[in-house]
Amino acid sequence: MSIEETNENRTVAIVSSSRADLAHLVHPLRALVASDVIEPTVLATGALLQDEFGSSVGRLAEESIPFESVPCDLEIQRGVDAARAIGHATIAFADVLDRIQPDLLMVVADRFEMLAPANAALAMKIPIIHVEGGERSEGAIDDAVRNALTKMAHLHLVTTEAARRRVMAMGEEPWRVHRVGAGSLDHFLLSRLPDARELEARLGIPEDGALILAAVHPVTLQKDPTADALALIDALSRRTDPTETIFFAFPNADEGSRIIRDAVQSFVQRRPRVVIRTNLDPETWLGLMHRASVVVGNSSSVLMETPSVPVPAVCIGRRQEGRERAANIVDCPAEPTLIADALEQASRLTLKGVENPYGDGNASIRIRQVLESAPQRQRLLDKSTTLLD
Repeated sequence: MSIEETNENRTVAIVSSSRADLAHLVHPLRALVASDVIEPTVLATGALLQDEFGSSVGRLAEESIPFESVPCDLEIQRGVDAARAIGHATIAFADVLDRIQPDLLMVVADRFEMLAPANAALAMKIPIIHVEGGERSEGAIDDAVRNALTKMAHLHLVTTEAARRRVMAMGEEPWRVHRVGAGSLDHFLLSRLPDARELEARLGIPEDGALILAAVHPVTLQKDPTADALALIDALSRRTDPTETIFFAFPNADEGSRIIRDAVQSFVQRRPRVVIRTNLDPETWLGLMHRASVVVGNSSSVLMETPSVPVPAVCIGRRQEGRERAANIVDCPAEPTLIADALEQASRLTLKGVENPYGDGNASIRIRQVLESAPQRQRLLDKSTTLLD
């Protein structure tokens, strides 16, 4: 079905709740701010506002991007804390959406707190744009959250061809589904990334020696959500090269994150050249990827960004099970000896010709074009399913 382009001005509320999704939004937001017909406002929530997680909301002020703060406490110790956070945040988002009356609401990926603005917008008949639907991460509740957002949404901005097919297999009409790529990859083309000398000055990472970049988060469907992280720390503690630096990214705001942080801090205290930082801007994170000898963990970043460098990467455990992989990835169970073996295997990979299935670094312009040409509200709201009866 064809869509008639519209040139009417439209306001778009864009939800960001973490440093991770903000990294994917920086360049798309710049593109939307530059649009003649789109008026974006970021609804900053969750970890983006919390000092414990680095309070990344300051980046929006630096970029002069309009934003509103929407409270959503992500002090998550148990699953019930997450459930309560969704309820409280739904009320907060309903109040903000009622006040600003956006034409469209954009939610990103698969964080559980994204259900709150989507719930509010659906009830208030505000069309929802979902970014990064159709992917798979079957070892975490993220997978179910992502699929729920897909069925609630009215436009889909997906990263890969396989993701596009999955969204349509869920009954979404083809004209609603647009492959744009991952916005985080736009940094490789549009941002200046720090070199090794700058990283030493900023983070204290020596220019000499190997660098292992670790990004590990709780696995929310496991009985012990910290198992991946503790196995990785055990594996890294066995390494003996005194010139090697290990850099840990801060874990997500999920059940078990505090235990992981404490375990990493303990590792930092008993071994030299181990570094952890609460918050990093995306440019510094990707600069570290360029400096790294290997990237290891269970973060989507291990799979989505590393092929664009390219750098060898080890994906541990089941958290990212089902997600597409490039040729620079080695998979292994979350068991210390197997992780150690996988790190050695990754160091021997040949990276020539690695292609990134998640895009080419031009997502921003595609996202802007989709939003500028999206049909009017009622056309978006009138959904039909393409599934057979």
